[in-house]
Amino acid sequence: MRALVLGACLLLASALPADSRGSSPSKDDPWNPEHIGALPPEIRQYIASLCRGPASAQHDFATYSPAEKRWRINIEYLRCEGLTEVRHGQQCIDLDFVDVGSHFRLARKQYRDCGF
Repeated sequence: MRALVLGACLLLASALPADSRGSSPSKDDPWNPEHIGALPPEIRQYIASLCRGPASAQHDFATYSPAEKRWRINIEYLRCEGLTEVRHGQQCIDLDFVDVGSHFRLARKQYRDCGF
């Protein structure tokens, strides 16, 4: 009888769906305002100056290089009202903010090939 109960338990356990939280796909909204909200204040202020109203951004909007202490902001991944001059042909505006002590300042604004 124990073998029958054990077999039934094993069969039932193998039929239940596994809940693997560590490998589940991200449920993060691709246009998430937190992609901006987590940036340093100087960068958030600059982004706010480009937009009229709330802004949201994709995952590839901002990348940080610890070795260079530099944030690269890819404006083509920003969405907000009032945003203009993002593209020029096949090129998009990228911004580089560099660490100067306890702040970040805009070091470069230029058109580069869109995407990575």
